[in-house]
Amino acid sequence: MREEIREMLAQYVDTQYREFSAGLIPGAKPLLGVRLPQIRQLAKCIVNDKSNTLRWQEETAACEGVCADLFFEETMLRGMLIGYGTAQKGISCEEGIAYLKAFIPCVDNWSVCDSFCNSFTFANRYRDAVWTFIQPYLYSKQEYEVRVGLILLLSQYLKYDVDNHKISRNRTVSMADIEQNPANTERSAQTKAQYPYLEKILIVLNRVFSQGYYAQMAAAWLMAETFICFPYEACRMLADACQMDAWTYNKALQKIRESLNPDKDVKNYAKSLKR
Repeated sequence: MREEIREMLAQYVDTQYREFSAGLIPGAKPLLGVRLPQIRQLAKCIVNDKSNTLRWQEETAACEGVCADLFFEETMLRGMLIGYGTAQKGISCEEGIAYLKAFIPCVDNWSVCDSFCNSFTFANRYRDAVWTFIQPYLYSKQEYEVRVGLILLLSQYLKYDVDNHKISRNRTVSMADIEQNPANTERSAQTKAQYPYLEKILIVLNRVFSQGYYAQMAAAWLMAETFICFPYEACRMLADACQMDAWTYNKALQKIRESLNPDKDVKNYAKSLKR
């Protein structure tokens, strides 16, 4: 990233925040100490720069596909520029996927991964194409490639219906929602038709995760969130010969129990499933 951008970031440096954050983001590049809202605001200003509509593309250009940023905040800014920039209507499917492909190798920590994936709403316009593109990453042997794929499913796929409308999480989950009976089975068939990626996500999750802690945590998080949004379908996977490795499986159950949404009986049931 150019020196001009580094100087802009330097204006927001908070040394106390840098010291606090350093221990929370292991494996990341050195931190300047710039808070996330300020990075996000800077990214939006660059993308919305009317005097140079290509500025965000110039700032995200990387040498031969290698991310050469010196600081954590530069990589974070690069990811947000791609997220906000590719959300513009003039960006083609091919262009957006090319930016995604170029950025994934830059991801070396959970914070950049999650912030980037949440901003990458380009997937809302080209959902099928992005789904196809990320398949090798979902099954990669690289920890953060897997995490990028899983967090994209969490942020850009799980809660969207066939008409691309986003749903809210269930405020409560009771035993009636997860019991295996004809009424729930019939409703589930309708749900899967309305949410075409739900079953695909469950298939992605129903396997061993051995790529590393942050891939496993992403899988557990996605599984728990799927349970809150689609309790019957998620429960069927968890209760019926689930293929997840024990650590990820138990972590998903823990996250379900820690959520405020399931009632006491559901939490006790989740606890009974622990391996």
